[in-house]
Amino acid sequence: MSLPLRLFCSAVVVFAGVVMLGFAVSAGWFHSFDIAVSRTLNLQRGNAPDWLIVVMQGISWIGGGIQRYVIVGILTITLWRWWGWGAGLAMGLTTLVSAFTSEVLKAYFARIRPDFVPYLDLVSSAAYPSGHANNAAVVYILFIMLVPQARHPGWQLAAAFMIIVTGLSRILLGVHWPTDVIGGWMLGASFALMAAAVIAHRQHRRQGKFPSVLAP
Repeated sequence: MSLPLRLFCSAVVVFAGVVMLGFAVSAGWFHSFDIAVSRTLNLQRGNAPDWLIVVMQGISWIGGGIQRYVIVGILTITLWRWWGWGAGLAMGLTTLVSAFTSEVLKAYFARIRPDFVPYLDLVSSAAYPSGHANNAAVVYILFIMLVPQARHPGWQLAAAFMIIVTGLSRILLGVHWPTDVIGGWMLGASFALMAAAVIAHRQHRRQGKFPSVLAP
């Protein structure tokens, strides 16, 4: 099986997992898990250190709202200047389509957010999947795939850290269930893999080989 086809199949499987997890949480299959983890991790003013709340709010702020599109825009332009229009388009378009899909899934599953503690961040949509987790996954995974220098283990660890801490911040701030975050991570990963499949396919057709940033 060729690299583009392997990437495409992986993307389909992961995306199917997002949909199946959505139906599972709607059916209450992970309710006990979500409650246990949420009650353990949720922060409350007066009980949790103020600095920790501020840090989590800052991390969450970076991954949401208009600011996330500003950051993606900067990355898109940077990738275009460094590696050509294909890399820039992959970052910008994939992120937008992934965000749109997240909103569609939120509207479809219409999951209620947790209410164990007062929210420490603003909310404006349904819970599943987490848009912040989705955005972090697709942006940082794509960055690792598209930038050869980012294949260094240090960059990969930094990307993994940002993906994890962004999702974790949503649970700590009391605005998402753990399974919302898991679903968001999976959604972002599926679109990053899909973009990688398209890039690998185009490079293979043009040059008869796969791009070095996607090679094993």
